[in-house]
Amino acid sequence: MLLVFGMFLLCSCSPRAGRSLLNFFFDGVPESDSTSLVAVQGIVQADSTGQTGEELVQEEQSVWIHYPYAERECAACHDEQSLGSMTEPEPGLCYICHVDLSEDYAYLHGPVAGGYCSSCHNPHSSENEKLLRFPGDQLCFYCHAESDVYSNEMHEDLDGMVCTDCHNPHGGEDKYIFQ
Repeated sequence: MLLVFGMFLLCSCSPRAGRSLLNFFFDGVPESDSTSLVAVQGIVQADSTGQTGEELVQEEQSVWIHYPYAERECAACHDEQSLGSMTEPEPGLCYICHVDLSEDYAYLHGPVAGGYCSSCHNPHSSENEKLLRFPGDQLCFYCHAESDVYSNEMHEDLDGMVCTDCHNPHGGEDKYIFQ
């Protein structure tokens, strides 16, 4: 309790000191004041489930920003009364705005089945489309050993292809989650 009280005292000294302290403890708190933030373009993209609308916005430097984060609507996901904890656990929090993928596919990819959207997607911003944590196959090879994938005879002679050319990263109608 004393630590929390001390944090609030330090945060109230100045806006810069407050942001620096909060950024140290919590991911996604901007370090500078809002006047120095880069303006976000109004380009709306489809997200990884094919939804369009105001889910994703692209910044000039090719940084993808989740719409609530871009609009500083932190309370859309975070409980402001509880120092940044989520208003609901994953995947329920994500399914407030996004389609419940468990209803779309007979077989789900492991992270989707477990409700771990943020294992693949950064909930604030990313340099990769669809808010992915890593680009292309690097994301797949974070969990799936590259040597195991390429030792499978089905994956021979796939030069220039990426995993998602054949596999749906969320789910499919068979256990191999083919597109």
